[in-house]
Amino acid sequence: MAITISRNSYKGVPSYVLESNRLRAEFVAQGARMVSLVDKRLDHEFLVEQAKESYLRSRFGHPMTPDHAVGYDDMFPTIDECHYEDFPWKGVCLPDHGEVWSLDWDMLEKGNQLTASVHGVRLPYRLSRIMSLPDENLLRMDYQLENLSPMDLSYLWSSHPMLRVEEGTLIEVPEDCESARTILSMSGRLGSYGDEFRWPICKDNQGNRHNLSFVRAVETGDVEKYFFTNRLKQGWCRLTQPSNGAILKFTWTVEHVPYLAIVVDEGGSGPRFYCLLEPCSAPFDRLDLSKKYTDESCIAANSTRNWQLDFSLNA
Repeated sequence: MAITISRNSYKGVPSYVLESNRLRAEFVAQGARMVSLVDKRLDHEFLVEQAKESYLRSRFGHPMTPDHAVGYDDMFPTIDECHYEDFPWKGVCLPDHGEVWSLDWDMLEKGNQLTASVHGVRLPYRLSRIMSLPDENLLRMDYQLENLSPMDLSYLWSSHPMLRVEEGTLIEVPEDCESARTILSMSGRLGSYGDEFRWPICKDNQGNRHNLSFVRAVETGDVEKYFFTNRLKQGWCRLTQPSNGAILKFTWTVEHVPYLAIVVDEGGSGPRFYCLLEPCSAPFDRLDLSKKYTDESCIAANSTRNWQLDFSLNA
């Protein structure tokens, strides 16, 4: 199996390419963002890309705009802007979509692996990610979080893959994911913030049944986000495209990543058409709210925590 790492340029900025005979993944330093993930056999790009020819960089502390919301990022130590609640960082403002997506990570090639790491700005941590191709159709990300403080540190980590979809795209999750809770429902079919509903077949307020496992047309004009209420026993989810049969499966270690959120934008925020499958350490998008739901998304003083996320094709 031939695995290569090469230097490239993506929309005018330096990039790194991890490649096998089957899979091609490209990364830039800002956010260690994966800007492209291609099934070479099908010539299928899974990730939403920036529309402009020149790469648009983000600025620390500024909101993530639709132009910035592309590719694959890590959301850490929050998703929505909020304030840290506990001593000794009580009152510290954590920016929109967290800190690390807008920071330049240190990138290092080592053998057939690509290592990226970044230090926190407003909280004392180091987040590292090792990218490798253990198989020609498998991209692996090995994470390590280090608490650089003598105090326990609460956090929220979530993957943030902006995935291209089409009408009829199939979303699959473990069988025990039967109950979900609404974060956002533009049309109101999933109720209001915090409402609980059944998955995949849910009923709206008028009693109409909806199958949430299939993406509707971009003309639907809706945006929805929800998370499954149960702690996952199995860490996996899968996306299948009907037009060419392209499959992308996520698998991850559930010990420290026990929740899953889903976002689907069917033209509700303009012409954009995408889905996010978001394995996460805690739900509700805000660190201050997540702490009320689970106290396990916390790393002990001067310790490390590890987890793994795989992307596999046609699995």
